[in-house]
Amino acid sequence: MSYLKQGIGIFLLVIAICGGPLILYTVKEEVVFAPENIVAPTIYLLEEMAGGSLGSYYVGETQRSIAGDIMPFALNTFRLLFASTLTAVIASLLFGLFFQRFWLVRKLQSLLNATTVIPDFIVIMLAILGAVSFYKWTNIRIITLSPTSDAPNEWFPIMLLAVGPTIFLWKVISLKYAQVGGEDYIRTAVGKGMGIWHVLIHHMYKNIKPTLLADLKKTIAIAVTNLFIVEYLLNVVGITRFIFSKSAGYQFAPSVIGLFCIILLSLLVYLLIRLLLYLFERAVVYK
Repeated sequence: MSYLKQGIGIFLLVIAICGGPLILYTVKEEVVFAPENIVAPTIYLLEEMAGGSLGSYYVGETQRSIAGDIMPFALNTFRLLFASTLTAVIASLLFGLFFQRFWLVRKLQSLLNATTVIPDFIVIMLAILGAVSFYKWTNIRIITLSPTSDAPNEWFPIMLLAVGPTIFLWKVISLKYAQVGGEDYIRTAVGKGMGIWHVLIHHMYKNIKPTLLADLKKTIAIAVTNLFIVEYLLNVVGITRFIFSKSAGYQFAPSVIGLFCIILLSLLVYLLIRLLLYLFERAVVYK
């Protein structure tokens, strides 16, 4: 019952967020607050859902069914979100924990830490400009900004989306590594002649794991924040297509469905990453 209440609460919160442009707007330089404007669209959406439909949305002047497009859109967004988050977790564990003792890795981390003052959307824009310039110089296409092109356009958005979460999680794990590495039990394990990999896996990882799990939600939140920018700029046909339309005005029902789906996909990604970490522990840490 508690999960049902949480689901209803999240749905109402999504309606309130998506209803913002309808509730608060300006008319002749005056701010108008009209919460009653959200009632009719919400009732219409609930009636459509009760009737087994999710309503429709417009792409330009073409009306399309949300139910017909939601599965392929959701799969594209899930693949992008899951792959980028998994990349962030793997890279952070490898370079923030297992390879942290190497000089080159620490130098690379210092370089990445210097980029934390740059907002993620600027990093994304610079990466896109760099990819376009690379194509002009070499005639090798690693990015396509056209939704109808058959050029590779999957690995680049994944890598681009993984940058922000990777930098954040890598920094968190590195700080915890420095803290745990100075503990007496780590020095005792090293003093007893235990191998470095044994110490890293069976002592360091176990103590870093709570921090990793605690900040995994923040990592996914960073990925979701950048997801809107990446899908929009790179023309990825994903769930954000319901929220941001390049050829139509603001649409309430598709925005509610899209935002709620992103929340569900984020939860699914979190559970899958937790499952993979559990399998890693069963196979490597506690074997």
